[in-house]
Amino acid sequence: MDQDVKNSTLVSVGQDVPEFSFILNEVTVLISNFKGKVVFMNFFATSCPICIKELPVIHDDIWNKYKNIEDFEFFVFGRGHTIAEMDSFKTKWEYTFDIISDPDKAIYTKFATKYIPRNIIIDREGKIIFEETGFDDDKFNQIKAILEKELKIN
Repeated sequence: MDQDVKNSTLVSVGQDVPEFSFILNEVTVLISNFKGKVVFMNFFATSCPICIKELPVIHDDIWNKYKNIEDFEFFVFGRGHTIAEMDSFKTKWEYTFDIISDPDKAIYTKFATKYIPRNIIIDREGKIIFEETGFDDDKFNQIKAILEKELKIN
């Protein structure tokens, strides 16, 4: 891992996910409310070309595949974006998942100081089991393998 990326990362695999709240469907929820479920999180920005390339793949190969599994949660956070910006972006790209606004980066800065896209997987006990920045086939295959193992999918 590039040293600058490593230094920008504030969490590590095996650590409890830091507590934070966010607005989901006009309701404030805590990430700890999802203990007992496998949680996939993605941080992105509309100004990030790699993020824009990654999101359709996440939509098709993670969201569409696992969205109906009861113990799976999927959260995409728009780093530095307002609710209105995220609503417009979601409509433009025809995404069917919620995109959560993180306008002041309060959620993102619990995990890192810079670099996106950033993907995190949390297990049912609330532990971080995957944390990675960037997007390529190897990283994405690793994400899918971890989700399939955690969700017990063959």
